[in-house]
Amino acid sequence: MEEGIDYSWPIIPKYKVCEHDKYGVRKNHYVLFKERAHSGFDITADYGTEVKSMAKGVVICAGFDGTTTEGFDRFNMGYGNRVEILNDDGKRCVYGHLSEIFVKEGDRVDNTTIIGKTGCSGGSRVPHLHIEIRKHNTEETGLDYTINPLDILPKIDFTEIKLEFTQEPYDVLWRKMASEVDPWGFSEDDVWYRDDAFYIK
Repeated sequence: MEEGIDYSWPIIPKYKVCEHDKYGVRKNHYVLFKERAHSGFDITADYGTEVKSMAKGVVICAGFDGTTTEGFDRFNMGYGNRVEILNDDGKRCVYGHLSEIFVKEGDRVDNTTIIGKTGCSGGSRVPHLHIEIRKHNTEETGLDYTINPLDILPKIDFTEIKLEFTQEPYDVLWRKMASEVDPWGFSEDDVWYRDDAFYIK
């Protein structure tokens, strides 16, 4: 196991960060519409943005995550298209909701390797990359098994990022999540496309 390896952002954040993006407990989940823990950090991105590995490691899983989120339909399935990498420091990283995957199990990667492209697959309603850093090589998720990615990635002053996400039809929901007045004030009515395979992909 290698200590002190370099971590880098898989995508440089381009759009304003919403409360819903952050690590910790969400007051209103945009698929389940109730309070739920969030074990990673979400980077809103244009559909099809290239994603790089955060660190050196080996791909241990690449494919569709079939974990149904609390009995919902197939468009609510967990991470959707995801890649999992065991980093050289022993941490396991998950990259979720991809549209395309460019690596396979056993591939050796580093910070320059493009592992896939962003999408809106699985339990996603706005195109983004879910990044999750587990403390060690485990299939367990949740706050007890993960660390906040912002604690290990290079620091970014998110207050300097002002750009708003405008891709339709996702932009209506995104603007509500980005609201400074009520970032949790969205409902199922704001996600009319939630069961449409053209948008959830």
